[in-house]
Amino acid sequence: MAKSKPKLKYPDRKNSDTFLQFAAPLLDAFEPIVTEAQMEQPLKIAWTVWNAVIYADAAGNSRHLDGVRASMDRDSESKQLVEALIDRKRTLFDDDHRLIGEYKLFRRDGEIRLRAEARDPTSTKQTG
Repeated sequence: MAKSKPKLKYPDRKNSDTFLQFAAPLLDAFEPIVTEAQMEQPLKIAWTVWNAVIYADAAGNSRHLDGVRASMDRDSESKQLVEALIDRKRTLFDDDHRLIGEYKLFRRDGEIRLRAEARDPTSTKQTG
């Protein structure tokens, strides 16, 4: 019997807000973060895990998630962090099947802001 495709969900909230909320434990762990450059590494980790889970759960392609997990095999601390992020995505953000496309950090009125592109995980025009 063929596996049915999941019904994709796209909540009515800004993708950038969701992304920052998802990445919050990483950003907190890397405190004190004061520049865009210092935020980049934790955001790259969050972006990678979020999109890998979306591809696995919403698009039915676990290749990316398997790769992320395999890359952590030799580092138990990083593996625990990645597994916690996977669980966070599936538990707290299960209602959101948007891929996070390009994102950009910028300053406005002295504050660091984030702009994040939302993408459909089933689109044939995906990059990466």
